[in-house]
Amino acid sequence: MEIQYVYQKKRSEFGRHAQFSDRPAELHVDIPPDVETRKNFVSRNPIHQEVQAVQQMSEHSANTEVKVTADSGVNHLEGGWPKEVNPAELEQVTRYKKKVEKDENYVGTITRLVEIVEEIVRQNNSIDIYQEYFDNLGTDSSIFSVG
Repeated sequence: MEIQYVYQKKRSEFGRHAQFSDRPAELHVDIPPDVETRKNFVSRNPIHQEVQAVQQMSEHSANTEVKVTADSGVNHLEGGWPKEVNPAELEQVTRYKKKVEKDENYVGTITRLVEIVEEIVRQNNSIDIYQEYFDNLGTDSSIFSVG
């Protein structure tokens, strides 16, 4: 199963460069101060204050080379038989399976293997950054000394 998201943008959609030019300043509005309103405020000098009322957002794009991948699988049917057992002979395989299943350690071994495999199957592939992975090692300051 391939999961893929391709984000492409044509060069013409990138936008055009701003073209600035020098020109004299223009006064569009001149509002005289209101003396009555000024009395309601206190003048503080100097004052430094930052205000950000807009949510910060960013976008990043990168052109990368396309990596060609292929899905493949393996179907493992037979293998791991002793030399005296021919896996092509159904009678020999059945006889060997019955012999192994009668062993007293067989059930315990299968139970332990199932627990291990079940843990691996249910394992999450992400790493818990808050877990102490190497807490049993202790600290050895001699490796950090400069000699």
